Order: sequence, then structure tokens, then C-alpha cells
Amino acid sequence: INKFSEVIFEPRLSFSQRFYNDFRFEVLAEIKSQTSSQIIDLQNDFLGVEKRRWVLSNDSDIPILKSKQVSIGVHYNKNKLLISAEAYLKNVDGITTRSQGFQNQYQFVNEIGKYKVKGIDFLINKQFNLISTWLSYSFSKNDYTFNTLNNGNTFPNNADIRHAATFAGTYTLKNLKFALGFNWHSGKPTTVPQQNNNIINGSINYTDPNSDNLSDYLRTDFSVTYNFNLSDNIKTSIGASVWNVFNKKNIINTYYTIDSNEIINKVEIQSLGITPNVSFRVYF
Repeated sequence: INKFSEVIFEPRLSFSQRFYNDFRFEVLAEIKSQTSSQIIDLQNDFLGVEKRRWVLSNDSDIPILKSKQVSIGVHYNKNKLLISAEAYLKNVDGITTRSQGFQNQYQFVNEIGKYKVKGIDFLINKQFNLISTWLSYSFSKNDYTFNTLNNGNTFPNNADIRHAATFAGTYTLKNLKFALGFNWHSGKPTTVPQQNNNIINGSINYTDPNSDNLSDYLRTDFSVTYNFNLSDNIKTSIGASVWNVFNKKNIINTYYTIDSNEIINKVEIQSLGITPNVSFRVYF
């Protein structure tokens, strides 16, 4: 990159080996870089509106993003049964606090750091004549490190979802297909004000960054589609679905504001409640 007088190598590795007929072992690795970063500016009021913009890297406060990632997986596939397990490790260096969307004591701080995420993914998929089902589970640990923040100690990433699971199934009856899905994951990290002495010099005095968690997320979805032909060359699909069938109240973000009377207000952002959708598609 001429602007930085730097040569960056980005090698890729992909290895796959089948064994015992029905098993496959896979290794993937890569080094990548990115010369642009997304800056998130949050409106400092109860609306909490986000303004996102992309900026080019420079030699000072917005470095080149560099990531290293490796994953190892084993897959079994036989008699319409797929079982997959994969472990991964990823390091990303050169992130800025302004790109992470902090809404705590680091909202107006501009520092450079990194994050490391490691985890394991499992997937089981079984197909029958008319029914297909799958179950997935993920465990991951995602931590920030900023040398000048939190005394240099690691703390949970804003996107650190430790546990996530999905169960879904489809049933096909001629031209009709029914689908039902359940999605669950543990709550995202959040930062809360101190119980005592929660305001200092007109600013909120927070606990350790991302030391608390939101409530678990749970959502059930249902859909049905019907396929038919309008002519020999035109195919049509009509569908209806319901997102969040049981109208579960899921809090997906929480932040705090302080008013002119130095009273702290808690703001909760909820996901969509029960939401019906219809679709009509034509394929030529």
C-alpha cells in the first residue's frame, strides 16, 4: 500500500480430506486486511439515533484493520444425516472504539485496540421423505483489549453472545411447505451505572465495561409457502409467515441518559413483536 509504505501479504489456506468414506476433515486459515473502517456516531439523547459512515485508514487514529483466522472442522454425511463440528479462532487488530458503538463510559473515547474471538459450532441436520430438521449450537468468547482502557484488561465485546441455539424443521406436502423455527441466544453484554454514587461531575459513573448482560433472547417463527406454475415457463410462489409468533418481548439493547436534573433514565430497545408477512414471487 503506497500511502503507508507497507507491503501486506494475505495468504489463504484451504485443506479438505475425506476419510472412512463418510467423514471429511477440513482446515481453513487466512490473513486479511482492510483499509477502511466504519465510524458510529450516536445521538446523545433518548432517541439514540446511529449515524454510520465509512472512512479510510490513515497513519494516526484509524489504522489498517488486520485479521488472522483459523478453523478446524470434522463433518459426517450419510443416509441424509449431516453432523458437523467446527472450532475457530480469530484475531482482529486495529479496531477503534468509535467503530464499536459503545454506549457507556467509552462512547466519546477514541482509542485503538483489538479483539479475539474463539468458539465451537455444532450442526445436526436430518432429512426424511417429507420432513427436514436441523439443530445448531454455538459457543463463543469474544473479548476486547485496549491498552489504555479498563487498565489494559480484556473485557467482553459488544457482540459477545456466549451461547446460541437454533432448532427448525420443514414439512413438504406436494406444493405446500410448512416451516417452524426456534431461535435462542444468551443476552448481549451491557454496562450499568454504579448502584451508589452513580453520577460524578454531571456524568454517569458506570460499572466495569460490559460486566452485565441483557436477558436471554427467544423467538419462534412460522411460515407456509405454496408453489405452482402459471405456465410452462413461469413459476409462482405465494408465502405467508409470522415472525415472533408468541410476541415475546426481547430486549436487544439498553443504554442510559442523564437529564438536566441529573436523573438517570434507562432506555430499552426491543426487537419486533409478532409480525406477519406475505410474499408473492414470479420466476421466469
